[in-house]
Amino acid sequence: MSAIKYIGIIYLFLLSISINAATPKLNNNAQAILFTCSPGQELYAGFGHSALWISDPVNNIDRLYNYGTFDFNTPNFYTKFIRGKLEYMLSVTTIGRFIREYEQRGIEVHGQVLNLKQNEIDKLFSLLEENAKPENKFYKYDFFMDNCATRIRDVVVTSIDGNIDFKTSDKNVSYRELLFPYLTHTPWTRMGINLILGLSSDARATTYDYMYLPEHMQEQFGNALIQDENNERKLVTSEKKFLNNKLNFSYNILLDPAIIFTIILLLVVLLSYREIKRNKHVRSFDIALNAISVFAGIFLFFMWVGTDHAATNYNLNIFWLIPAQTIFLFTLISNKINKKMFTIVALVYQFCIAIIMYFWTQESEFTFLLLNILFIIRFLFHYKRIRIIQ
Repeated sequence: MSAIKYIGIIYLFLLSISINAATPKLNNNAQAILFTCSPGQELYAGFGHSALWISDPVNNIDRLYNYGTFDFNTPNFYTKFIRGKLEYMLSVTTIGRFIREYEQRGIEVHGQVLNLKQNEIDKLFSLLEENAKPENKFYKYDFFMDNCATRIRDVVVTSIDGNIDFKTSDKNVSYRELLFPYLTHTPWTRMGINLILGLSSDARATTYDYMYLPEHMQEQFGNALIQDENNERKLVTSEKKFLNNKLNFSYNILLDPAIIFTIILLLVVLLSYREIKRNKHVRSFDIALNAISVFAGIFLFFMWVGTDHAATNYNLNIFWLIPAQTIFLFTLISNKINKKMFTIVALVYQFCIAIIMYFWTQESEFTFLLLNILFIIRFLFHYKRIRIIQ
């Protein structure tokens, strides 16, 4: 496990030592149930959700813990959200409210009853109650390392007497690749994710890391065994589907970004050909196209160096979005440079980076290749136009 995981587990262990003794005592029939919600239609719900329910009807305890909430009234909410400085929080609700919400949204919900001894469920309940206190409920969210699923995983692991063997086969995949099965119906989201996530997201995930995705945690909990002293028991005793899926995710190939950008590329080829034939340059198009590329690259660079989002670090996409486009913009707006030479530099650079990007270790997209070809075509036709003029 990485250092951040060790720190999180050590924190929970130390926290458990200082738990307030006033936490209500659970009945012997109390249950801890892990809820796993399937992906929803909203972007933020696209990878599912996890929650943990402590149920003790004898003592009238109905507490459902959700680590995936935040306060929209937080000062500078959107600025903090973009910069990765927005604190998420642990909120507590009841099972009735939870089920009603997900029923209205048409999301499938599964429950897994955890096989905990009395002292373990008492410890789990105490940890959750301590975490829910106003001074403890906020935490620094990290998409891969510290989210609504990993927080539940860590608090359960801390509460168990003994070790948990999750018995998961290594898929030899990266953090980014684990997301792809959730994006088959929404290629524009996949393109955006591949654009904004940096090289750090392409690190190989361990089987323990897979649980940053709720459905992977559900699977691993279902197969896990608890080993304490000479005994062995399943982590989950039973499973139940609480809500059925009512959503229908559709995919329209005609709206796929690969199709859209192929059409755009063909239109740009026609535009460039007409420019050569008529000896007329649509300068505003090139300025707008390259300016958008540069601004997009600057935004990705900001997400790398100006935010706390670890997933957006070391983003190599800036190398095909900024340098050649900046050089080309100078050829369009300045009369004090050698336009021919600068255009050649931009053309050669973009051609080389288009080849290199399919050998570097960061995940790429076919649409990125189409965009690179688009820039190369505009640089090439601009060079030919300059030669004709000269």
